[in-house]
Amino acid sequence: MTLELRKQPSQARSKAMVDTILDATARVLVERGYAKTNTNIVAELAGISVGSLYRYYPNKNALISALQERHVGKMLNVFLDITANMTPEGSLAGDLQALIDALVAAHLLEPELNRILEEELTSCHIPNSDVRQKFFAGTRVLLNRHRAELTIDDIDLAAFVVVRILKVLVKNVVLPVPAAPPRTVYVAPPAAAPRAMITPVNVF
Repeated sequence: MTLELRKQPSQARSKAMVDTILDATARVLVERGYAKTNTNIVAELAGISVGSLYRYYPNKNALISALQERHVGKMLNVFLDITANMTPEGSLAGDLQALIDALVAAHLLEPELNRILEEELTSCHIPNSDVRQKFFAGTRVLLNRHRAELTIDDIDLAAFVVVRILKVLVKNVVLPVPAAPPRTVYVAPPAAAPRAMITPVNVF
């Protein structure tokens, strides 16, 4: 399946069109999820014809792949801007705090979109971005700088553990959790009451 951009946006107008299409894709994806996202809805929201959209992207997966790359690029820019200010004289605790701040700031850029991309792309056969490898590499460089302070010799293992811990932290603290639909439970009356008196109650 083709995922590459068909028409490279060489002019400012074309680049603006690509941004408009990807903005519409992000909105539809967040509101409807992957399964209910399609090129017709994206084109309508972007204010263009489907034919115009196909000049840039051949199918839905190409759209979402391009959106993912743009989103990841924004995240990496935030991450690198913060970690670039780390100095060789910094402490391990201070550098780890800066790393946490960088990851949180990156995930707060577009949290709803990030959640959808994290949760739904794996089962939709969209290639994963190399953002995890880049975060891992940044963490490894940080830990290697403080190797003398670590009680573990395996820097790769230490970086893996730190990244996994931070991933859980970000997922549970930063990323929004979709609202659960109301559930209906049944409150039973006293044993002596007729069965018809069982009352449904909405739980929110």
